[in-house]
Amino acid sequence: MNASTTAPRDHVVVGTDGSPPAMAALDRAATEARRRAVPLEIVHGWSWGGAYEPTDDSSAILGAALRRVADQHPALPVVTTSVPEDAASVLVRRSGDARLTVLGTRGRGGFTGLLLGSVTLRVAAHCHSPLLVVRGTSDQPGRPEQPRERTVVLGVRTAADSAATAFAFEEAVRQQARLLTVHARPGPVGSVSGDPPAAADQAAGPPDWAGSEWRVTYPHVDVETRTVRGDPARTLVEATQEATAIVIAVHRRTTGLGMQLGPVTHALLHHSHAPVVMVPSGARLV
Repeated sequence: MNASTTAPRDHVVVGTDGSPPAMAALDRAATEARRRAVPLEIVHGWSWGGAYEPTDDSSAILGAALRRVADQHPALPVVTTSVPEDAASVLVRRSGDARLTVLGTRGRGGFTGLLLGSVTLRVAAHCHSPLLVVRGTSDQPGRPEQPRERTVVLGVRTAADSAATAFAFEEAVRQQARLLTVHARPGPVGSVSGDPPAAADQAAGPPDWAGSEWRVTYPHVDVETRTVRGDPARTLVEATQEATAIVIAVHRRTTGLGMQLGPVTHALLHHSHAPVVMVPSGARLV
């Protein structure tokens, strides 16, 4: 393993604070970096002043993370970043140069907050790259993963969600998994993903994969499309029970409170049984 302090590009970036969920995210991030043959950047951020004075030894946290990655992936290039800055801010900034950003679901110290607290939500609302949130029972340290068919779930509204679709097909290839596309049609009341009515009206039906560019590019990926009438959030959360990952397109909207995420994204971040990958519309994947 090569440790460096030079910021990389086209890499995988992961936030850590030394907690068990952060270590689970670190393990997954290292695996994703190895799969993509790109460097891994480990970030520890903290803020000065008031209740946010640092209580952790940043060097010790990053040193332990480096040793953990070296034990599992000795040839993987690794960069460490420690800055006296809010963790969410530095992760959002570094995501601009990354292929993938990875987070755990809770933390302490530099990632102070409740279960799925402000750091995860703020990064999800502003992340430039696809964001992988490591959650679900199979991701908890000490719990063996239950044997199951590898299935990547793709939650899309229309075929226009091309960045998320591309990521899901690539993830199915990386995992040697089948791809299950879930298209939830809401009932008469409500809208898709909590977006404005004009956007919801565009969700006329599920993508038609037959003869599409995706089937030509990924002919060996087994694809199933499932259309369900019901609440989109509940439908996708239920679908994660059979998933090794769920990929969703993130349609952010700006309100008086700033950049906001829809209820489907919130539901998956809080209740998914599998890791969640959020792909911003128009995200750069390579």
